[in-house]
Amino acid sequence: MSESSPPPESRRAGLAIRPGRAKFPRPARSAATAPTAAIQPIAFEPLEIMSHRALAAAQREVAARVDSAPELAVMLLINPVLAFERLGVKLSPEMAHHVLHTIQHPKALRTRRDELEAKLQEALGEPPQPTDAVWNRHFLFELRRLKPLEIGGREPVYRPPLGEAESAKLHALRPAGTARYPQPRLLAPRNRVGAVPFNPALRRIDLDAPAPKLPVAKELPGQVPLEDLWFYKDLDPIVRDALELGVIRRRAFPVHSPDSFRRILEGTKSNAFRRWITSIRFNPPARKGGEAE
Repeated sequence: MSESSPPPESRRAGLAIRPGRAKFPRPARSAATAPTAAIQPIAFEPLEIMSHRALAAAQREVAARVDSAPELAVMLLINPVLAFERLGVKLSPEMAHHVLHTIQHPKALRTRRDELEAKLQEALGEPPQPTDAVWNRHFLFELRRLKPLEIGGREPVYRPPLGEAESAKLHALRPAGTARYPQPRLLAPRNRVGAVPFNPALRRIDLDAPAPKLPVAKELPGQVPLEDLWFYKDLDPIVRDALELGVIRRRAFPVHSPDSFRRILEGTKSNAFRRWITSIRFNPPARKGGEAE
């Protein structure tokens, strides 16, 4: 997911985001890459949240701190756990995990991710890292003792974006078009037309489509991209689980590392969220009967 286009997942967890006023960038420097001012630290009283009950009890105080520091609140979209620390809110490891997963995935995917992580941890004896191409080499050929396959330039099978039934229904609704030109227009020899290569979204990889039977490669690859796990999934159910986990993790709302968070906070690294979003607030809890407090 690109940092330059805030995804719809940013509306989760009761957040309301207020975009900034659009500004046309200068030709020499785009708005997304222009430097931003450093966010000055603000002193808050320490607030420890060690459980879900404590988080529910502290929601008004947390919302008040978010509202009082709009620039700092935007950093919740960069890394919510580190942003909470800047707001004086310290989360236990369990609650930090809960907050990160809440913003990264909807509930069904969070549940499935937790199931797969626990299952693979038990089967492998170490944390699964299927989005790491170097770890996948270790996983396939050392932990699972599989033989390398001659994949070459082959690609996995991807599901259509809308599904066959939806695509056929929409196609039937299209009005019959009329050709603007009776014959195809020919381009002069000096003209060239380029096209961006088609890159199917990883989220549409078909886990149920059978992988082809491939010959054994002569040597082990230096690394194995997540997409290549698809060709091994029918050889080992644990590989299929690792592939599914990797796809779920790739779909996650991006969370920046501590170093990246610090540089964005200081204004030395550009980020679209800081450029285009001016404030974040928590929606107030609703009273019984549908009225907001």
